[in-house]
Amino acid sequence: MTTVKQKILALTFAVLGLTACNNSSQQNNPANKTSTVDTLTNAVAVTNTSDNDTITYDYSSFPIDSTFSIKVLTVGTFHGDEVWENADKEKWFGLFQGKTGFYLAETKLKTKRVNDQIVDENENENTGWEVQTINKDTSIILIEASKFLTPHNVQQAILSKEQIFPGDTLRINYLGIDYKIYATGGKKKVEDDPEWFDVWNYKLYLTATIKGQQHTSLLVAQPNFDDQMINLIFAGDIDGDGILDLIIDTSRHYNATSPTIYLSRPANNGEVVKPIGGHTSVGC
Repeated sequence: MTTVKQKILALTFAVLGLTACNNSSQQNNPANKTSTVDTLTNAVAVTNTSDNDTITYDYSSFPIDSTFSIKVLTVGTFHGDEVWENADKEKWFGLFQGKTGFYLAETKLKTKRVNDQIVDENENENTGWEVQTINKDTSIILIEASKFLTPHNVQQAILSKEQIFPGDTLRINYLGIDYKIYATGGKKKVEDDPEWFDVWNYKLYLTATIKGQQHTSLLVAQPNFDDQMINLIFAGDIDGDGILDLIIDTSRHYNATSPTIYLSRPANNGEVVKPIGGHTSVGC
């Protein structure tokens, strides 16, 4: 879970505008065979604006780290305050990709202090962390053990699009349930990159009809972005109840990643999923 010190570090690097780099060894997952089919359609919940229009920001932000109930990590190399002492002594589950597909399994971590080439003043200092698992398969995310998690195979929902801009709707049929992921907010084209948009007042939602009742969850809210967009990392039934769960990179800045896990078992009445934990790390 993100500390105050970590947030200060992230802000510092954001202000300096240093070149982004990827601390995690797994951000985009390769496709896996599945019967799940999705389609991308266009919705109308979007505000377009010209260069002369004045933008009024809604400074809502979601999810909020202080509400997280479970620790989350990813494998890779991190700054000193992005991992904690004795993390390797705690009980963990990992979402892994093996030769036959994805699965959730108990795992042990291997952590060690390493040289942080950004922070450490000389090669003899070792304030950084390296995090690995004893499992040789590809690690998607590491989740603190909880009553919501048991070992099982996880059928992946193939996502034809990882980024949902305002006005887009992604429809998914997964294990017999129809889901809709859609985004609202404002957007305008970037002149020097016609395939990219400036986005503000962004909100991402998930809706589904489950057992005859309509459920809706707010997934992400951000007032604006800095050369970054919300990314869908993984979709599938992680907690084993037959309902779609999600892993989303909720970072709004190009020099940070924030893989956040959303599970259906701990969701409140009327929700599809609830964010239970995330791991924010800053790049170079």
